[in-house]
Amino acid sequence: MTSARERILASIRDGLLRSGLPQDAAAHAGRKTAPPETPPLAAMVEQFTAALEALSGHVHRAAGAAEAAAVIGEIARAHHATSYLGWDDAEVGCPGLADALAPYGLTRVTYELSGDPERRARDVEVLAGVGLGVTGAHAALADTGGLVLVSGPGRGRLASLLPPVHVAIVCERRLRPSLAALVREEPGLLDAGSNLVVVAGPSRTADIEMTLSHGVHGPKHVHVILTP
Repeated sequence: MTSARERILASIRDGLLRSGLPQDAAAHAGRKTAPPETPPLAAMVEQFTAALEALSGHVHRAAGAAEAAAVIGEIARAHHATSYLGWDDAEVGCPGLADALAPYGLTRVTYELSGDPERRARDVEVLAGVGLGVTGAHAALADTGGLVLVSGPGRGRLASLLPPVHVAIVCERRLRPSLAALVREEPGLLDAGSNLVVVAGPSRTADIEMTLSHGVHGPKHVHVILTP
């Protein structure tokens, strides 16, 4: 006599044996599913802006390093930040940004975290006083307002995680309709760096009473500067 647990597991096994992935079914039927067409760039910019702003993020436009620096300078002034953690200039994708930020009194803080746990904790504690993080992004997702960040040399993770304000500079040409579209285009993306995350707006946390808090496990404010 079989138990209820055994009957449930047997039913699941039978269902899995009979099921097939949608792409498999199409292949067996002799059909090929074409990927959806990429929307016009202007439509993706509008969709991305609406999605990020719905998540309490902010979108700005800048024609180059000078305008991007002016936007960052205003953000820094609003949050009383005088220094920033940032990706290397070449990795941000906005040539000349570091020099353009100098007139705004913003100093880039460089760091190299120790492998020793105690020293590493002290290093992070010192960096916790930096008010601004400046990064680029591998891609931006129009449907969710998400930023795809791939860490690696010159693209440290702390810049987008530790400061209370995260500013990402993204070329409009890096906009993609969705994460699925990006992965279709770059199937090896997950192997591109030591860490890949999708950031969609400021950090949000809700307790058991559903009281929403921002900035508990990441930046409280997220700004995206779109460049041509």
